[in-house]
Amino acid sequence: MLRYISISLLLLISVASWSQTIVKEQSSVNQGITVGVNLAGLVNRIIDNDRTGISFLSRVNLNSNLFVAAEAGYENVSFEKSAYNYFSNGTFFKIGLEKDMLPDKEKGTNDNILIGLHYGFALQEQGSDYFFVENGYWDDYSGRLGTNTLNTHWLELSAGPRAELFKNVYMSWGMHFRVAVATSNTSIMEPYIIPGFGSGDKRVNLGFSYSIEYMIPWNRK
Repeated sequence: MLRYISISLLLLISVASWSQTIVKEQSSVNQGITVGVNLAGLVNRIIDNDRTGISFLSRVNLNSNLFVAAEAGYENVSFEKSAYNYFSNGTFFKIGLEKDMLPDKEKGTNDNILIGLHYGFALQEQGSDYFFVENGYWDDYSGRLGTNTLNTHWLELSAGPRAELFKNVYMSWGMHFRVAVATSNTSIMEPYIIPGFGSGDKRVNLGFSYSIEYMIPWNRK
């Protein structure tokens, strides 16, 4: 968690410094759609090399301060221990509304402070090819758990700044508070990681995102 916070603060400082050095006069974008990538999967890979994943996102601003936001991606987990191994492959999807809380903007800037509410869904397969239970009194036991499929639904609150680095190019940082509202088929084995949600043994998770987006405008003010 401390690594996440440190990386987030460094990125936020870098974005603020970078955006201050870019002085430009331009018409502010009124409406458009963005396409981007969430770099949190790469950060997770650095922190935990058992995890591999990436996600892509899009925002559509309905007006000057209201956005529809969507994100989709995948996350795979695989590791081996002396007594067992574990694997999980899954995808996730999120959609919600975000509101720009930045009241006053300087001329020529399109920066935002976004607060959002999202619905998330993940579908994954997980299993274990082998496990070994050592018993000091009875005989040792070994076996395997076949692949089982499970899904998870959650609600998510998000907050964070977004800065326009160049014309139509944005970088954002966000904090996400996630609460699982429904799960299925976890009786066989609890998931180690739920794609897009976080730790599988927790009903509440805190996550971070670091995104780069490009806006395709269709209307300028």
